[in-house]
Amino acid sequence: METDIQNENCLTVLESFPNELFVQIFSYLTSVDTIIAFSNLNNRFQCLVLTYCQTFDLISINKKKCDFIFQFYETNQWKSLRIPNNDQRPFWIDYFMENYFSIKNFSQLQTLSMGQLNDRTQQLFFSLLPSLTNLISLSIDSLCGKDILPFDLPKLQKLIFGSCENIDWIKNFSRIETIEYTINHFCEKKNKLIWPLIIKNLKIVFLVDTDYSLILDSLVHLSQLITLEIYEMRVGKVPLNGQRWEDLIRSSFPLLKTFKFYFIFRSLTSQELKRLVASYSTPFYIKEKQWFVYCNIFANSKNNRYGKLSIFYTLPYPMKTLTIYKNSFKKTISNLSINNHLNIYTNIKTLIFENYIKPNHDFNKTKIINLVINTQFESIYWLHALTKLEQLHIDHFGFISMEQFQILLDNTPYLYSLSLRKSQLIKLTDNWNDVHICNHLSQKIRVLKLHSYKNPLECLNRHELERILSIFETKCEYLSLGLQTTTNTIDYTLSRMSALNYLHIFVREKFRLPITKTLTMECKKREVSLDFAQHAATNPDLVGILFIMQIDPAQSTTPFASIREVSYFHMEDEVLFSMHAVFRICDIKPMTENNRLYEVILTLTSDDDEGYTHKYGLRRKTY
Repeated sequence: METDIQNENCLTVLESFPNELFVQIFSYLTSVDTIIAFSNLNNRFQCLVLTYCQTFDLISINKKKCDFIFQFYETNQWKSLRIPNNDQRPFWIDYFMENYFSIKNFSQLQTLSMGQLNDRTQQLFFSLLPSLTNLISLSIDSLCGKDILPFDLPKLQKLIFGSCENIDWIKNFSRIETIEYTINHFCEKKNKLIWPLIIKNLKIVFLVDTDYSLILDSLVHLSQLITLEIYEMRVGKVPLNGQRWEDLIRSSFPLLKTFKFYFIFRSLTSQELKRLVASYSTPFYIKEKQWFVYCNIFANSKNNRYGKLSIFYTLPYPMKTLTIYKNSFKKTISNLSINNHLNIYTNIKTLIFENYIKPNHDFNKTKIINLVINTQFESIYWLHALTKLEQLHIDHFGFISMEQFQILLDNTPYLYSLSLRKSQLIKLTDNWNDVHICNHLSQKIRVLKLHSYKNPLECLNRHELERILSIFETKCEYLSLGLQTTTNTIDYTLSRMSALNYLHIFVREKFRLPITKTLTMECKKREVSLDFAQHAATNPDLVGILFIMQIDPAQSTTPFASIREVSYFHMEDEVLFSMHAVFRICDIKPMTENNRLYEVILTLTSDDDEGYTHKYGLRRKTY
């Protein structure tokens, strides 16, 4: 019996498990979650975490976790770091640069990915960047290269960046092999682009109007090129004749093995398009290189000023997004025989339906991640391509029947994001009565966006809000919708949505101007504040107190304001109260049996609060 008890106790000791088991557990977690979960246990786990956690993606981290990571964890062993910024975290890079990047040691970083840099953070970033001498890969979403001086990163092999045409700062990179360059804005006219002469792989994406001759002239000296990709993402000029590319490739970069391009332009006559395709059909393209091209002619239903457009691209289709327009696949010209048109759309991740079609064999191996429906859509014909679907957007004119919607839900195990109008959701759930569809939505959807809310008919009343929350309350983390009133709706939403992290509300009330409210729940959720109180309660000389402030603007005249946009801590939705703000204690109650943790309910008083006025008068008499 004693042996059995010892064995049982031994199995409950966490430290008895081998490191290999914990490393396997770590593989299912991010580095941030691993550190927070295991680093406070003992020295063994601290060393294990220090050894294992070298890749950090800060896309979903809040400030509290970030401060913890940088306070207790040495960054000089980090190998990979990603600092994004998006609509929900517009100041994240600013905060990181000022508080961490300029102070901490990142000398061992090999991979660094940054979001968009503004003028202030860009200057600080590039003053520190040359010190990261171990960088192998660098990615920057957007910058302006006008005032950046050339420098070298001796181990850098891959550079991905968006910029203006000022790229002189990259010319001294001594070991660079791959450059992916997006021209995303215009600063000043440049006469030439200067590349490091040793690059082997070059990708150029046009988001603004750019002179083709500027690009062609810059390629002449790149004799080491193995891969060349050029993508025009806006309606631009007619592509260059294939003979010019053939001459340039033969004379300037004869080692080229891969040539990809995508051009969209106003459609030419049938004869002109045939001549264009024929110029890419010489023995050099067909036999020697086996590079094949495809040209689609379609009617642009969304932008009539261009009329018919043409898309000219290499095969397989090189882009991640494909838009299906009217007659997209009826009028095509190619230098590849019809019998070989198999699986040419394998690269597609986002499919936008502007016109109804059934898939052909070109889509046999397509795996769509994002689906946008702006016309009639029948899931049954596309199921083979939807098995990896994650995000579904049904646009204003999109239509899918209940039957087809159920088929889609039954066959998309990875679907987590749904965007549609309120009226569409009501129809697809049979006015919330279809149990099968509602259960699917409840279990799958973590992101729900009810768009078109600026239309009063698409805003929810209290009854509709109750029905929606009853479906999405357990799993939904991101919610965007329109409401007809704020009365008993916002607080109700927050209380029902147990997993909510982000709430965006558009309110259209009668006789009032429309307002928009955005709440980032990481700073307002009870669990976050409670964590601070629980931490304080671990000290035997302290108790933890969770303050819950209740504010009714209709009752209180005490001024207060959100200072999220101007606060030093941009990531926290802080509230500023006036100096004379007074809170009334409504209730105090213990949260644990050992009386180490308390919950205190506070309400913001008004200027005419009788109890406060009486006590304030007594205090003035006393003093």
